[in-house]
Amino acid sequence: MFAWYYLILASSVLNGFATLVEKRALKTHHATAFSAALTPLVALISLLLIPFANFDMSGWQLLLIVAWSALNAYTYLLAARVFRHGELSASSAAFGSLPTLVVVVLAFMFLSEQLSIVQYVGIIGMIVATYMLFFRESGRSGHYFESGRYKYMVLFAVLVSGTASVFNKYVITGIDPYAFLIVSSISMSVFFTAFISLRYKGIGEIVHTFRSYRLPISLGAVFTVGYRLTFYLALILIPVSLAQPLGNTFYVIITVAIGGLLFREGDLARKFVLSAFLVFFAYLLVL
Repeated sequence: MFAWYYLILASSVLNGFATLVEKRALKTHHATAFSAALTPLVALISLLLIPFANFDMSGWQLLLIVAWSALNAYTYLLAARVFRHGELSASSAAFGSLPTLVVVVLAFMFLSEQLSIVQYVGIIGMIVATYMLFFRESGRSGHYFESGRYKYMVLFAVLVSGTASVFNKYVITGIDPYAFLIVSSISMSVFFTAFISLRYKGIGEIVHTFRSYRLPISLGAVFTVGYRLTFYLALILIPVSLAQPLGNTFYVIITVAIGGLLFREGDLARKFVLSAFLVFFAYLLVL
């Protein structure tokens, strides 16, 4: 098996590509409809991994996977809405670092995970650098989003995301990562289909969205399966308080650099400098 840091790097790159594809599509389409069309395809692609999966799990473990999938689906929907109505480089920076503090605290409290002093310094540095990415030099982030309410949505999503990450580590312990990916992907697909059926036009909306955006949805689904699998394979090897901060740091660098240029967002020079600091602090984590 690859070293865990190669798995984290691969997951971050694929996650970054998935976000770039999603942001491009969300410029012209509703976030909920796009997510609801994406998740069934993710579930379908994940079925290709059945030959590698071991579904030996208890009913309680299955229930935990379903519960985590519901929480992760909600986090995914919140992120899609923020990406739809805000700058990618600012949104990804917030999602990339701010959950780290939540993860480290909860992992220490509930999973008894501890890192070295140098690694904690690296995490603090990553939080500070990404916080500065999230705000302009004036100290206000209002211009990064269409409406101020999306800033509060980011903060709420950060709390939910950090909680979901720690829950992910708890649930996946003792479960085959391939089986975990397949069951969670199917569960998320069911949740999104039910949600869009209750709030919007149901299956017809999903079919219409897929027909309109075949290529970005297909690419996004492939990237999503890839980044989730590589992250789960790494997560069974290392503490979540190490996997999540490092993975999100690489993710921020990719989305800030490529996304900022692709979508012609502002403050790029400042964002590149702060991204360089993120690389340094990520190096401290690997040490």
